[in-house]
Amino acid sequence: MKKVLAVVLALMLVFSATAAFAAEYEIVSKGFQHQYWQAVLAGAQQKADELGVEINFVGPANESAYDEQLSQLNSAINASPKAIGLAALSTETCLDAIKEAQAAGIPIIGFDSGVPDAPEGAVLANCATNNYNAGALAGEKVYEAIADRIAAAEGSVRIGVSAQDAVSESVTQRGLGFIDKIGELAAADGYTVKLEGNEKYVNDAKVESVDDGKIIIETLVPSQVTSELSAIDCQTLLNKADIIAIYGSNQHSAEAIVTANENLQKVGTGEGQVIAAGFDSGAVIKAAVADGTFLGAITQAPFAMGAALVDTLVKAANGEEVADVDTGCQWYTAENMEDADIAINLYD
Repeated sequence: MKKVLAVVLALMLVFSATAAFAAEYEIVSKGFQHQYWQAVLAGAQQKADELGVEINFVGPANESAYDEQLSQLNSAINASPKAIGLAALSTETCLDAIKEAQAAGIPIIGFDSGVPDAPEGAVLANCATNNYNAGALAGEKVYEAIADRIAAAEGSVRIGVSAQDAVSESVTQRGLGFIDKIGELAAADGYTVKLEGNEKYVNDAKVESVDDGKIIIETLVPSQVTSELSAIDCQTLLNKADIIAIYGSNQHSAEAIVTANENLQKVGTGEGQVIAAGFDSGAVIKAAVADGTFLGAITQAPFAMGAALVDTLVKAANGEEVADVDTGCQWYTAENMEDADIAINLYD
């Protein structure tokens, strides 16, 4: 995997330096700042090589660079490709460009967060993890780990959620899936829940929120997507006296938990420590899982996602009927992360 990533990244630098490069298939991701996107790129390039097609894979500098992504999408459309892969930072920002591609007869295939609320018929399929179900799996595992502490608590207990933003479909669904699963399991055990924090998560959750809830679920979203601000959010949560668990809904937010804990040293799987769970892989999160700082984390299959995306793009360009592809997720822990079926999805 590492060798494949190195080759693909070298090719990407060559392509980006060649203004005249024109590909059959344009792919506009949400960024390159996370290793996750490099793994998606590697899978896409491998499948492109297998099928004998050319791809151009681009992304903005960070996941709040809406205007930069829009510029990249416009460039992709102007290249008149056979099809476009798009993971939209904001469908609203990209709306006019999406309509332009649709009018030009260029098929769009979503991936990762996809293109939620796109005009009807503009996006033919989406290749992604079912993010809501993946978040729910994290919620299930966390609840199992803290059930006894909830039962033993005389007062309320708090579960923190660190979310990178309240805009991206993938991030919000992972957060809402986690919140709703905690709420469902709490209700089954006879507990009430109070939701606090970001309005998007409070309003869109299926959980019935009551003022005197036994379990408080607090979701914090930074004003800008920066590591520093997300780490501050995590410090704020970890400093709450009643906190017993915390969840980071993507690589950015999970790494923010690790950063926040460096000085606080409150997170771990030992007695009295705050149970933490993350989402995605990468060296920082894997190390936190391996040494017991994190209970575990959800991994997607980014390499498989990239491959599925290119395969679907080619089918769409050839006029074949296409459908959504669920690229799956897994819960990994210190005990199972070396298993072959898990390790293949853990990227550095």
